[in-house]
Amino acid sequence: MVVFVLYNTLTKRKELFEPINPPFVKIYLCGVTPYDRTHIGHLRAYLAVDVLRRYLRYLGYRDIAVSNFTDIDDKLIRRQQETGRSYKEIAEENIRDLFEVLRKVNVLPYVIYPKVTMHIEDIIEFIKGLIEKGHAYVSHGSVYFDVDTFPDYGKLSGIKSKEKWRQEEDVIKEKKNPYDFALWKRRKPGEPYWDSPWGPGRPGWHIECSVMSSKYLGEQFDIHAAGRDLIFPHHENEIAQAEAYFGKKPWVKYWFHVGLVRIRGEKMSKSLGNIIPASDFLEEHDAMVTRYFLIKTHYRDPLDYTDEGFAQAEKEYESMTSTIKTLKSMLPSLEPAYRLSSEEEQVLRRLWSLEEAFFNHMNDDLDITLANARLLEFTRLVNRHVIPSENYSLALEALTFYQEVNRIYGTWDEVFYAKAKEEELVYKLIELIIDIRKELRRRRDYELADEIRSKLRELGIILMDKGLETMWRME
Repeated sequence: MVVFVLYNTLTKRKELFEPINPPFVKIYLCGVTPYDRTHIGHLRAYLAVDVLRRYLRYLGYRDIAVSNFTDIDDKLIRRQQETGRSYKEIAEENIRDLFEVLRKVNVLPYVIYPKVTMHIEDIIEFIKGLIEKGHAYVSHGSVYFDVDTFPDYGKLSGIKSKEKWRQEEDVIKEKKNPYDFALWKRRKPGEPYWDSPWGPGRPGWHIECSVMSSKYLGEQFDIHAAGRDLIFPHHENEIAQAEAYFGKKPWVKYWFHVGLVRIRGEKMSKSLGNIIPASDFLEEHDAMVTRYFLIKTHYRDPLDYTDEGFAQAEKEYESMTSTIKTLKSMLPSLEPAYRLSSEEEQVLRRLWSLEEAFFNHMNDDLDITLANARLLEFTRLVNRHVIPSENYSLALEALTFYQEVNRIYGTWDEVFYAKAKEEELVYKLIELIIDIRKELRRRRDYELADEIRSKLRELGIILMDKGLETMWRME
């Protein structure tokens, strides 16, 4: 039986992973506020959760994953005011940028990407419920969460002193207490707004994720993930809202927080001018090397980007890729083994030992740093002893393990599934030929159209005309 433990920010310890309703695992990732392009810090969080999802699938679970877009927010409004462009236009442009980045680095798609602007009614109903339950109050057209009504506030972040909680100085006089936070913000001149029972306005930041995650994943779910910079106040406030509304604890069973990305030892910030947009980075660097670099550090640790560190990751990735390709090319020509020599037995046992160590590390809070060290050791062993031996059993064992690793890493799909990509290209070429032939038939050039059909038939591709439309099948 596999024992998988995961660190839980809520309890501050590693815990045996036991989903609420196995084999299903419900996961929510706080997505981006698309006021600007996605940077590599955002990308690291998406990739860390991607490895988690892939590993859960490897263990036999079925993940149901949701990730939102905060497409109305103070930052988007400021960007609208700075540029004169609509906040909607800005958001859509940056959402497209994110999707393209995620596609390039092979991130698994989510079942839904809820947008705040498409869930305003849900948010209003949730706020109404909090008011009815005595956890929120209306003041000057805004609505605030009454923190004093939720004794558990601070249990995620560990922040207990109310004097240290962040305050909104411009509206502090409207609040019962300075540490109460906004659920609904009244309309300001020139800002987007929606009608509500409390007057025109828009949602506060924190209420959005509580509402959208619960709408699609239920009143309690398994994993809530994001960068560790969202622990306070965002996630602390999410817990307060959801547990006050539903009356169930814990709202989320496991809190999964990803370490931040630093650039040459410094935090990414606009003032330092060191923010790296992911799309720009991928223009200059291989997407799979980038993926490998961003996942090879333990997800809870900070990741320090340096050119030297990336170059080392590139060297490691290319070495493993070359090894996998060599194994794939040599295996079909090898004869099955009927007996192993004592030396070959020792190599096989060493391979098994490294495989076991790899998965032991992954089962320990996804410790990919140590697991990857075993993978690199495995690769050195393969190059020194397996490939030179030309032994079928050893080569098969090594290649099978790399396939299992790829199910988790997601970095070698093009190597393992190149044939599938070739088949996809063939299908596209056939469709292109059919389109050209359709144009010939439209021009009444039936002789050439018939010749194309005959030539394709010789290749085993059967065309079936119905009017101007054509279906096809392999013979």
